[in-house]
Amino acid sequence: MSSPPASPSPSPEDKAMQQLQSEHFKLLDKIDELRTIGVGGLVALPQLIVCGDQSSGKSSVLEAISRVRFPIKSSVCTRFPTEVVLRRNPSPKIKVSIEPGESRTEEQKQDLRNFTHDAFSNSKDLGDLITEATERMGLKETDAARAFSHDVLKIEISGPDKPELTLVDLPGLYANPSEKQGAEGIKIVLDLTRKYMRNPRSIILAVINAKNNIHLQKVLKIAEEHDPQRERTLGIITQPDRLDGDVVEEDYYLQAVRNERTILRLGWHALRNRRYEEQGADDDKRDETERVFFEKGRWASVSREYVGIDSLRRRLSCVLLQHVQCNLPDLITDIKVKIADRQQRLARLGEERSTVQQQRGFLLNISRRFEQITEKALNGMYTDEFFVSNDDGPEDVQNFCRLRAIIRDLNEDFVEAMEIRGCCEMINGSTAHYALTSTNDRRSSNPYMNGFTANPIAPQKYEKKVINRARIERGIELPGSPNQVLVGKLFREQSKPWEEIASQHLLKSWNAVNLFVRRVIRYLADEHTYFVLVSTALAPALKKLENSIMDKLDELTKHSKRGHPLPIGKAFLYKIQESRTDRQVLTIKKELSEPNALFPSVDDNKTVNIGQLDAVRPFLKKDGDRFAAADIIDQMQAYYDTAIVTFMENIAVLAIENCLLEPLKDIFSSHAINGMNEERIRELAAEQPHIQNDRDNLRVELQQLKAGLNVFSVYNSEGSSPPPPPIFVERVVRAPDA
Repeated sequence: MSSPPASPSPSPEDKAMQQLQSEHFKLLDKIDELRTIGVGGLVALPQLIVCGDQSSGKSSVLEAISRVRFPIKSSVCTRFPTEVVLRRNPSPKIKVSIEPGESRTEEQKQDLRNFTHDAFSNSKDLGDLITEATERMGLKETDAARAFSHDVLKIEISGPDKPELTLVDLPGLYANPSEKQGAEGIKIVLDLTRKYMRNPRSIILAVINAKNNIHLQKVLKIAEEHDPQRERTLGIITQPDRLDGDVVEEDYYLQAVRNERTILRLGWHALRNRRYEEQGADDDKRDETERVFFEKGRWASVSREYVGIDSLRRRLSCVLLQHVQCNLPDLITDIKVKIADRQQRLARLGEERSTVQQQRGFLLNISRRFEQITEKALNGMYTDEFFVSNDDGPEDVQNFCRLRAIIRDLNEDFVEAMEIRGCCEMINGSTAHYALTSTNDRRSSNPYMNGFTANPIAPQKYEKKVINRARIERGIELPGSPNQVLVGKLFREQSKPWEEIASQHLLKSWNAVNLFVRRVIRYLADEHTYFVLVSTALAPALKKLENSIMDKLDELTKHSKRGHPLPIGKAFLYKIQESRTDRQVLTIKKELSEPNALFPSVDDNKTVNIGQLDAVRPFLKKDGDRFAAADIIDQMQAYYDTAIVTFMENIAVLAIENCLLEPLKDIFSSHAINGMNEERIRELAAEQPHIQNDRDNLRVELQQLKAGLNVFSVYNSEGSSPPPPPIFVERVVRAPDA
């Protein structure tokens, strides 16, 4: 008995493919695992997408690759994206399911996910299942307005003759509406195609029908919009047998398949699909007919690597494998970035707070952090993370997070404005006039100096005005004595601008506090909680602080507006004596420096003796009115100079510090929250209905992403990477030489 013939030893190419199947196709299984756990909706995954015009032969290409017959009414199968997962397995098996689109409601999503059929192997049943899935999606063949869907039909096909591939078949592009395909469907299909092409990890399989003018087929033009370098587009030419002896067209497609026309990095491939009269032929007969066609005529000159379904299966497997390997590091990084994003968004939403106890705890956490941040801001200790995350840079003097710095800046502007424009009439030589003439780079940015124009008055002119006022308001004072009532009136007139400047300062300080509080709460709470807390709790509290500082301003200006000067201490007397002395010395210098009988020439360096000073005595004498007016001015100015310092300090300390800043950290204290009733707690901290849904969705997505990262745990460490592809893979993936 003769022994059975020995099986032929596998070729190098077959060995390479076996190596791919045993090692590298595990990567493809991991990508499919990501899709299964839902990561595909969160991170762009490597995939092959089949695109082309309607009747370009897309469905026939899919049938040839998968060796599974899709429904003859192929239009049913191309009204939504169809994900076809092909895996090699000893036992044939087909599973059909639906992945709902993003626009579906949760109820609709659950209903579509419940549609699943598996554990059958007869591909004849596939057509009925696709029809059933179409109806479940709500698509009606007779309704042009409901002709297309963003839902994905997933068909998993296993068998001993299947290649390791995953493809997404997209609805065919069309330009002319019909009874079954409305005008609105043109845009839907185009948008859907662009959405998949936009994914930088999509390999675009652009199907071109040789029977139609290539320039009228839009798929290559659309692909170039999203793949301008033509690095991830592979052209597939169908029906080259239907050129009917058109040598010009045949030349064009022969050049195209050799990558001599539209040059693509992944190159071109040609297939001969079943003709209508060949629909009854099985897969083996279909493949044999194709082989015969490409071995005859002008197509026989094309390398076998770029024609026929057998080489296309190998080629696509290798292309997808290499694409997955190239994108794996970035894919893992993307998953990590998405995980961090979901974690941050969950942190912003905070812990679940469906009970009053949880809601009170939520508010107490915000209150505790608010008190900490406010305390540091008031002390000028900007070490909290809040100040870092809200830092607009060292040059930003209006960064309202640094509250103490802003208040000090405003206080300095306030002091400068008070010194210059605090007096109603600026007298030459006065403190205000000196402040005006001093150099100050801050003045141009001082908000309290806007619109101010100085109009100084000469001392002699002001003295003359006081003499006239003194004569009009003369009382029972002795001749030459100052009228104390007039001193008070002049002071009140001179200090009249104080209230307006102080009011501006207090309101600007309050506004800085208001902005600070809003920034802190926005940092600590989600948008809804921020709006509720600010509008119902903090805004009223801040309004009370505003009223408090304005009441304090009324208190501080009450005496200066209606009371009489009441100087305390020796500073007032010292200033009066200093003013009198300065005035007399000025008179002596003036008289001695002018030419006269005693000093016929002017000499600033001349010396005088006591006798000569006696000669000046007559010039120091004044009449009673001038003497009284000078004394009134001296007393008013002396009191003004002491009172303005006291007023500015009172505004800074009694109003801003005591009435605005000191109570600030208590406007949202834990003590206040613990004293709130349950209704108030719910009003402030209850979640909006969609917040819980957002939190649940983020938790699900985070779980999916973590599971996805775990899928690649073997590669997710330093020094770990997928094994390099065999040499055969590189040769198959390489574009044809021109």
